[in-house]
Amino acid sequence: MDNRQQTFTIPVIRELLCNSVKQRKELEEAYMLLPSTRCERKTRCCSLLPDTTLLEALTAIHQLARMPSTMRKKLTKKMISYFILNPVEIISCPFLNYRDCLIYQNRFFGCRVYGLWSQEYYEKIASNNREVKKQFQIQWQKLGVSLPQSIIDFQVPYCMCVKVDGEKVISDEMLLHTADTITTLSEQFLEWHQLFSQLYFSDLSFLLTSLVFGFQDAIKMKFSIVREIVETGNRSGLGPVFERIPDICAEFTP
Repeated sequence: MDNRQQTFTIPVIRELLCNSVKQRKELEEAYMLLPSTRCERKTRCCSLLPDTTLLEALTAIHQLARMPSTMRKKLTKKMISYFILNPVEIISCPFLNYRDCLIYQNRFFGCRVYGLWSQEYYEKIASNNREVKKQFQIQWQKLGVSLPQSIIDFQVPYCMCVKVDGEKVISDEMLLHTADTITTLSEQFLEWHQLFSQLYFSDLSFLLTSLVFGFQDAIKMKFSIVREIVETGNRSGLGPVFERIPDICAEFTP
């Protein structure tokens, strides 16, 4: 498969969902390696949609497909809004509904381990994230768009609110081992796993938006709207986008 030309399509996602039943079950088992936790639910970790593996993205799409149509449409719209606006606004995770997570039982690895990393390792993650955002900022500048510095500088703070149930000892090494286990499961769909990581930046909102509008059109639409917001503050370009959003996840209903 040539990653420079290939993109995800509805038939591809259908096939991946069909072929990943075993791996999605094993993903649940991998999550069980992590401790049960309690959180004050300040939803600080829900200020961003985390990066995911392809397998986790497929699991989320499977969950979306099982929701009522009105909820699917609402979440699809929130996903597309998140994809378009995240360079210029801090938007809560689309799955956050007030103070509840709509996919809590199947939430992503990044959500599960927030508050479990050591402060030293979390600072390393934060530093890497800042470097990535600086590179995105440079790429946007090359296109003539200066993103708000407050968005580039934003970082979810280190969490002190998560408490582990029981006496299980948590270490960065154990968490990294679980992350490797999840990645290995996703890599069973190697070419698609790599495509999702490299071309879609491990971003579920990008994947869903591209399924609705097509890969290239999704990128062009995002650039056009972000540029308009940065230059004029006008968000009117979002209106026509939302008028065109179908219930895309109905295509994946069981």
